[in-house]
Amino acid sequence: MSFQVRVKQRSPFLLKRGRYFLSRFFGVRLQKAKSLHFVTVNGQQFKRLILCDASLASEIEQNLNRFRSTGQFPQVVIRYERELWVDYVTGHPIKNIDERLVEKMAIFYSRLYSDAPVLVQTEKTIFPYRLDRDLHFLNQVGILSDPVVKDVRKTAEIISPPQCWLGFDYTDPVRKNFLVLPENQQICAVDVEGLVKDYLIGMGAAKALIQWMKPFKEQFFRGLALNSAPSFQEYYGFVELCFLAQWTKRAFFEKDWKAVQPKYFEAFRRPEA
Repeated sequence: MSFQVRVKQRSPFLLKRGRYFLSRFFGVRLQKAKSLHFVTVNGQQFKRLILCDASLASEIEQNLNRFRSTGQFPQVVIRYERELWVDYVTGHPIKNIDERLVEKMAIFYSRLYSDAPVLVQTEKTIFPYRLDRDLHFLNQVGILSDPVVKDVRKTAEIISPPQCWLGFDYTDPVRKNFLVLPENQQICAVDVEGLVKDYLIGMGAAKALIQWMKPFKEQFFRGLALNSAPSFQEYYGFVELCFLAQWTKRAFFEKDWKAVQPKYFEAFRRPEA
């Protein structure tokens, strides 16, 4: 008995990757050392990631398997050394931002935040140091002025909580990374690299709350509370500031000038931020 295997592979963003390579070759632009392919095997689609090393691929695999029963991420097909294959997910892209969608997002993040969170002394974590270092860099390269950094550092000292929650988070909540599954209407995140552990809980959601969920921030927080997620709302200002400093620094290195917005830090020049 013969068995035929028909394989087709395509690489999205090929032109974009070429531009990134040239900008990196002639400058200092950061880019991920990975390749992404969509593979069709006998009519079935898969997503193939080739990462920079086997340890990163293994970490992503372990994180995905942790949430394999939730349906919130693609299922792992196989990992071999630095290569990771996952199922190709079909669903509806996010179009309208409304209360119903925000409830779904709250459920999505609650499941992550409620999985073995750890309450720790903030000063014993890396995040206060990293925040200060990021602010220092933004000042070094001229994004934030001396007076702004001075004021923001004062605010950071005031709003930094004695304790904070660490755990799982999803760090790249741009709209294109989410699909609504037709079979159960729940949210699925398709960019698997965004699922991380040992993270300052809330920093992942902060990106969405700043960009496209801002009008629904309080509803999102209520949804987290209703789903018994660990509460970081009382010190969300600290979480948001940590995210903003890290995000702005990375945007600078990636030459994503639209994301470099010094105005975001003006709100943190006052202690009540």
